Amino acid sequence: MDIINKELYSVQPTGEVLKDGRNDFRASKLKSLAVSKVLPTMTKSELSRSQRMYQCGDFLSFMVNESKDKKLYKANFCRDRMCPACQQRRSRVVFHQVKAVCESIAVSSPSFKYLLLTLTVPNVPISGLNDKMKQMVKAWFKLSRRALFKKSVKGWFRTMEITYNSKSKTYHPHFHILLCVPSGYFKKSYISHSRWLSLWQDVMNDDSITQIDVRKIKPNKNRVGVSALSSAAAEVGKYATKPSDYIKKVDTVDQYIADALIVGELAKIIKGKKLIAYGGLMLEHVKLLDLKDAEQSDLIKTGDEDESFKGVYTHTYHWNIGLTNYIG
Repeated sequence: MDIINKELYSVQPTGEVLKDGRNDFRASKLKSLAVSKVLPTMTKSELSRSQRMYQCGDFLSFMVNESKDKKLYKANFCRDRMCPACQQRRSRVVFHQVKAVCESIAVSSPSFKYLLLTLTVPNVPISGLNDKMKQMVKAWFKLSRRALFKKSVKGWFRTMEITYNSKSKTYHPHFHILLCVPSGYFKKSYISHSRWLSLWQDVMNDDSITQIDVRKIKPNKNRVGVSALSSAAAEVGKYATKPSDYIKKVDTVDQYIADALIVGELAKIIKGKKLIAYGGLMLEHVKLLDLKDAEQSDLIKTGDEDESFKGVYTHTYHWNIGLTNYIG
C-alpha cells in the first residue's frame, strides 16, 4: 500500500474490470480511439494532437468510499474538442455552470423566466463553414446590442453546434441560446417568432434564412423530476459537434469507426474557436460565482460530484489494449 496522504491510501492492482454505474468510460475511450486514428497527421502539430487523443483517459484514478462507490479524482484527459470522451464531460461542466448561474439569478430575481432560442442559417459546404461561423458570431453581438433586444432580454448564454448532412455533404452551424427575460416579457416586451426571424435575417443580411425557433422553457416530460431549468441547461450544454455524425458502432463487433473526412474537416474548423459565451445578467453572475471557463476545465470535476463524498482509499484503472477495457 502506498500512502497518498493521512486519510487515503492506494490499493495494489487487483485485476478487476472498472464498473461505474454513472459513466460508461469504456465506450467513451473506444470512441476517442476511433477519432484519434483518423485525425490528420501531416504536421508535427497534427500528429501530436492525434497522439494526445489516443492516450486520453489511459488511466483513471478514483477515490472509493466504504460502500465501494467511486469518485474520479485524477485522469489524463486530452481536452480536445473533437475527443468524444472530453466532449461529453465538457458538456456536463457547461450544464452545471449554466444551471448554477440561473439559480444564482433566481435568488435576486426569482420572477425572471427563460426562453430557448435557436438561430440557424442555410447549410454550407466545408469551404464556407469558417466564414459563416465568424459571420454568425458578429451578427449575434450586433443583435444583442439592439435597443429592442436590451429592453426584452436581461441576460443570455450562447453555444454553437455544428451538424453534418450526409446527403448534401454540407454543414449546419446554428446557435442554441438561453435567454433570461423579466416577468413582464410576455405582456410588455414580447418578441414574436416572426420578429426574431426578421431580426436574425437583418443582422445576417440574409433573407434566405427561414428557420429559427423560440420557446418557453418547460420541464422534460420524458424525465420525471427534471426541472425546466435543468432541461434548458441540458439543451444549451450540447456538444459543439455531434459525434453520431462521424462515429458509428460496428454491429458485428464491439468497436467504433470514425469518418476520416468529416473528422478532419471539423477538427480544423473548430480548433481554437470560442464556441460558448455569456452576456448581460448571466455574465454578471458568472463573475459573481467566479466560474472558470469551461473550455479550460481539466474535466476531472464536472459539477455533479457529491462534495460530501468520503473516500477511504484510491484505486487506479489503466486502459488495457488487449482486453479493450479498464483494469485496476
